[in-house]
Amino acid sequence: MTDVLNLTIPMFSLIGIGYLLKKIQFMSERDGTVLSKFAFYILLPPLMFTSILSGDASKSLNLNFIFSYEIVTVSIFGLTYLFGLMIKLKTMEKAIFGLNAAYPNYGYIGVPLCILAFGTEAAIPLALILLADTFVLLSTLIFYKLTENRKTSLKELGKEVIKRFVYNPLMMSVFVAFIFSIADIKIVTAIDRTLSIVAASATAVALIALGVSLNVTSIKDQKSVLFLITLIKLIVHPILIFFIFQFQSGIDPMWVKTAIVCASLPVAANVFVLANYYKTFESESAAAITITTIVSSITVTLTLLFSLNF
Repeated sequence: MTDVLNLTIPMFSLIGIGYLLKKIQFMSERDGTVLSKFAFYILLPPLMFTSILSGDASKSLNLNFIFSYEIVTVSIFGLTYLFGLMIKLKTMEKAIFGLNAAYPNYGYIGVPLCILAFGTEAAIPLALILLADTFVLLSTLIFYKLTENRKTSLKELGKEVIKRFVYNPLMMSVFVAFIFSIADIKIVTAIDRTLSIVAASATAVALIALGVSLNVTSIKDQKSVLFLITLIKLIVHPILIFFIFQFQSGIDPMWVKTAIVCASLPVAANVFVLANYYKTFESESAAAITITTIVSSITVTLTLLFSLNF
């Protein structure tokens, strides 16, 4: 228990520091946006890249692992669709609602947390989850968009998915790292050390940036939706992941633990970006990111404690 707290307390304390810096007006929301972009585009990709290279990515493709995780992702979308019907959400509102319930914060919390908890060996299953989950979630958004607007070109929506993959620095760092690992390309020592220095600062900056971006006032008047999102994202999601892997064999236990912790993470900041892009479910998404991040300080700690001991 002490080891887990020694890991999670510093991480969530950094988020708290970021929020405090905004409250005392040392940093503004605009500063937080700049800091978030700096962490996401500059610091986190080297962390993911160097972590993957430290393992053997050439032996990493486990379709059973990916398929099992994504069954849960699709199931959560189905569950939120039913809830969306009950609370009379529109088509794209149901889509973003499902995204809130299924898309964990891999970048700012997942990558540093899993690597700190399980070592650099966690980078490969984390990379596979990140790639597969993002593809499935974006594809699901396309399906909802086509359902809502039959005039929308499938070709245009396909280009949108590819564009979001290409412009996602974490995705690109994963692709490049896999290529370097499989081709056994060696990095010049000076460059390798530079990447390691940059990667070392990623965790602190990303978490502080996340804290600055939190907006507690957005929580008001969203209680029923926030309750559902928080329940599904922080509790139902990791429980489903745990149970589905109980029926699988031949999967590294550390990969299963990484998957469970990933599923327990709060709503990804990128969800608000997509909500804003589609002009749908924006205030609800902002509130969901904030409340799940706050509550996850407890639930992620408990999930990590469980994962390390089962």
